[in-house]
Amino acid sequence: MKKNNIFFKVFNEESILIQWNDKVSIKLIDSIISYKNLIEKELKETLIECVQSINSMMVIYNPNKINSKDLINILKKLSTSAFIVTKKKKKIWSIPVCYDISFGIDLKDLSTLNNISIDEIISLHSSTTYNVLSMGFLPGFLYLGMNHKKLYCERKDKPELNIKSGSIGIARDQSGIYPQDSPGGWRIIGRSPISFFNVDDKSPCFAEPGDKIKFQSISLSDFNKIEKNRSSYDIKYKLL
Repeated sequence: MKKNNIFFKVFNEESILIQWNDKVSIKLIDSIISYKNLIEKELKETLIECVQSINSMMVIYNPNKINSKDLINILKKLSTSAFIVTKKKKKIWSIPVCYDISFGIDLKDLSTLNNISIDEIISLHSSTTYNVLSMGFLPGFLYLGMNHKKLYCERKDKPELNIKSGSIGIARDQSGIYPQDSPGGWRIIGRSPISFFNVDDKSPCFAEPGDKIKFQSISLSDFNKIEKNRSSYDIKYKLL
């Protein structure tokens, strides 16, 4: 990765914004994760938090311990060796999803918009292995890429006021999972009965950037069974 593809900007008196110009890919995500880990290791005395996005990272620091100019100089030096990505096994999480029309409120519209059947939408979506690109705009919201090109669609012109927790949405070339009830403009094609965010857990969200997600299509009856016992549901994964 070329150094001149990285840009450093003072965001406010205690934050530095780092941005990448590279095309979004799993290679870029792995590089950002490597860089984030290095920053957390080398700057633990001054660092408050690193917040990663798809092609950016916010470095939040203690301004009483370092100034922005010195911090940027350190970050630039670290960036020269940060992108030797350490190879490690990745977790592939198996996520149950019910694509019933009662949950997939936008399936019919997407079928018409993209001129493909609902069955093909479900088949394409559940047969793809997705990379966890980043997390936001809600705590635990998973941005996943990339959708099959036949599923490409823009966000809805008029967002829904109450998307239910566990809903699976698609927008452009990405899929997203709503961890809680929320307004949203992604096109909803199904819902998962499991919990995606628990503030009381040591790791509130089981997945993290760099992991992978594979959706498992389940029936409406299976959805109801899992949802009834969601607190005890064991989210399965395998190592790649």
